[in-house]
Amino acid sequence: MDRLAVQSLDQGAFAFPRPTATHIFGYILAFVALLIAFIMYSQSQSIPDVPRVEEATVIPYIYDDVNAYEFEAVQKGYDGDEYAQQAAFVVVPLELVEGVLAYDDCTYSEDEDGNGGYSYSFSMAGAQQLTMMDSEGSVINAAFSLQESLSPEGDVIQPSCGSQWSRTIKGYGQGSEDNFLFNAFVMVEEDPVRYQLLSVTEIRSLYNPGDQPQEVTQREDRGRWSLLSAGIGGLIFMYSTSPPLLHELRKIRKQNKSAVKDRSSGPGVLGFSGRYFPHFGPNFQALDYSNHPARSVNDDWLFGAPTPTSFSEPYSPDAHGKLIREHPNVVGTPKAALITPYSIGAVVFAGSFIWLSADLRARDGSEMHTIIGWSMTAFVTIMNLLWFTSAWKQFKLTRLIKDLPTSPIRSVAVGQAELVGQVRPSIAGTPEMSVGGRTHKGMVCWTWSSFLYVCRTDSDGDTHCSWEHQETKAGGVPFMIHDGTGGMIIDPSLWAKKPVDYGPQLDEWTRGSWKWTLAGIGIGDPVYVLGDCVPRTKEHMEKWGSHDTLPQALLTMVPTTDTGDASIVHYGTEMDVLAKNRSLFEIFIVPLLIFLFGIFMFISYTP
Repeated sequence: MDRLAVQSLDQGAFAFPRPTATHIFGYILAFVALLIAFIMYSQSQSIPDVPRVEEATVIPYIYDDVNAYEFEAVQKGYDGDEYAQQAAFVVVPLELVEGVLAYDDCTYSEDEDGNGGYSYSFSMAGAQQLTMMDSEGSVINAAFSLQESLSPEGDVIQPSCGSQWSRTIKGYGQGSEDNFLFNAFVMVEEDPVRYQLLSVTEIRSLYNPGDQPQEVTQREDRGRWSLLSAGIGGLIFMYSTSPPLLHELRKIRKQNKSAVKDRSSGPGVLGFSGRYFPHFGPNFQALDYSNHPARSVNDDWLFGAPTPTSFSEPYSPDAHGKLIREHPNVVGTPKAALITPYSIGAVVFAGSFIWLSADLRARDGSEMHTIIGWSMTAFVTIMNLLWFTSAWKQFKLTRLIKDLPTSPIRSVAVGQAELVGQVRPSIAGTPEMSVGGRTHKGMVCWTWSSFLYVCRTDSDGDTHCSWEHQETKAGGVPFMIHDGTGGMIIDPSLWAKKPVDYGPQLDEWTRGSWKWTLAGIGIGDPVYVLGDCVPRTKEHMEKWGSHDTLPQALLTMVPTTDTGDASIVHYGTEMDVLAKNRSLFEIFIVPLLIFLFGIFMFISYTP
């Protein structure tokens, strides 16, 4: 594997990263969700598009002359012989004379502890021919959709639920005082004259109905479920797409692993079982190393760890005096594809949820529609703000990394700088780090966490066990970063306000009911530093050493404070830092467009 493999990583306008098994499972779930969305959308097209109740004509009674109605062409979904192509939509108070419209009851139930209470339930009866009469005594036959293109919708005045009872909402015959009165949302057809019920709500007087029938949003609701399913599918699809550069680097490292499958590991040598860390005492005293931790080939150098000329001359250049092979000035900076499936999934997810939340607010089928609509509006707005804020920070960091030239250490100047090199020991050496009964050698900075396996029993008697985090601690000593042209000291204590990115997990082990995890940076590892190059203090040089003639020995790197730019000490080279990033279009432009679209939809959308 040579540097041309990395220099060729200019992925152009579009790339579809090869999915892992986990990603394939995610793609399958996304496909199923999108298929369900398509099916529900197709079903919604066959459901009649009922106008809003407020758009209907309010009349006090049924007109004797059918020509008195304002007939207009119906909207979409009124297919077949069930509906005419022209109709009038009216709201009229009617008395139920014959037929069953609904059922309700009040039942008593007890829980496992013997505590009981009454609960009310209501359900509409199946569609059937009903006989109804208006305030003028005119009798009509009306029904909800007998072909079930629209489900019956209605509501009644809820009686007191303090005792157990059940009743049938039906007509008791013309002239009966027990008949129920309703304000009805009715579709009137002209030829032949036909009355189709859309929704009803119980009232107390035909002459002063008051309450309006509820909205009929069955077509819209099916479309909303389609949007929800599409949004979930888009979200799964979005996060099932790995960053394109990360995939390419994994492919190169996989080839490395195959190339060294017959080579055993040694300190600083890329091997099949991992690269061990050389271990040093103070003043570069070489000590025995152990077989843990070991740097996995899956996370290691692309071309193998550079071989130092001498550990005891940390500031001096290596014998060849050239930059290491993976320095950005040698291999260049890879370019991620402008667009990947991530963008497609993001647009589908955000667009579906934004449209859904706006539609729920704009067309209130019920109070629940409104609550869900505003809840989704708040959720999508917060997610948009968090996404855009994160995208802006990532955009600034990526732009800074790409725009700021990586300085060779031997010629680095005071000011903002970017360094890439290999971790080597300073006079501090690599102190042994012991935790959880295991000793680790060869590391210069580290973080470990402990977990306790705890089982808890809930109120239902079910026992659940899990690892619960107990504590996390970090440590480290000054170390050298060396790029082949020279070395510079990096002191983790100067980065206390900018925590070190320790890279992938190095080790995990258990003892009884305890578990520990370890991450860290060791001798021979690649490291990336972005910050300010500043002169070292006299006290710092006296404590940690310097060099009489090399200028970089008088300098060190600290977090940037004046410009507000990002500062990081990161495991890996510049390629590893950028590997999880995407193109500027995906990082910034896509979230920006979705953010602006969301604001527009929330403010301006009407169905």
